[in-house]
Amino acid sequence: MFFFSRGCMMMKYLFIIILSFTVASCSTFQSNNKKDLKQDSGVTDYVTRSESNEVEVSSQVGIDTVAKSDPMGNIQINSEIKKAYKQAASLIKQKKLPKALNLMIKIKAKYPQLSGPNYQMARIYLLQKKHEKAIEQVDVSLTKNTRNYYSLSLKGVILKAQGKFKDAKASYLQAIQIYPYYSKSHLNLGVLADVYLGELDLALSEYKTYMKLTSNKDKKVANWVLEVKRRINSTK
Repeated sequence: MFFFSRGCMMMKYLFIIILSFTVASCSTFQSNNKKDLKQDSGVTDYVTRSESNEVEVSSQVGIDTVAKSDPMGNIQINSEIKKAYKQAASLIKQKKLPKALNLMIKIKAKYPQLSGPNYQMARIYLLQKKHEKAIEQVDVSLTKNTRNYYSLSLKGVILKAQGKFKDAKASYLQAIQIYPYYSKSHLNLGVLADVYLGELDLALSEYKTYMKLTSNKDKKVANWVLEVKRRINSTK
């Protein structure tokens, strides 16, 4: 009887240990997944942002360009360029990146004064993980238009992908200084501050600004706001 009771107790302890390990493992898995989601959001949300409204198209861009003093709002492009941007967006969505790149190279050659084609090429190179070429093209875009906040925000994304987090932060801040109403610059900076820099106060501020600019519609980021608040409070 003694041996039976002792055996039962040992089985009980073993079960508790296994259960604790399982719960801890699940918790870690969920935490890691959440972190990955944030990392993906910072890049993917921005990169896919202009699939429906390409850079340098001033109409139908929503709240980001409704506000006054938009430095990109008065840029005029013809129907050929608009069509090319839409085709490139469609090709990118279909993952036909070489075709999209070739299309933008042709448009760049025909309209060398525009910063948009170089911006689009930088996006494509980023998707191909050709970071040096992406930086090269986004810098060319900025030499053509120093106030292209789309390009500055994209440059931050590329720099983050290269592990240059402080430089990425500077690029986002520059984009925000030029035009503080572009919501994705705030989201990108928030993710960078949250996940990569550990600057929780900045992350919270940028997430809140993003939510305000997007009418509090992004439930995913709303949850991040609550999470960052809890983390800040836990350190006090």
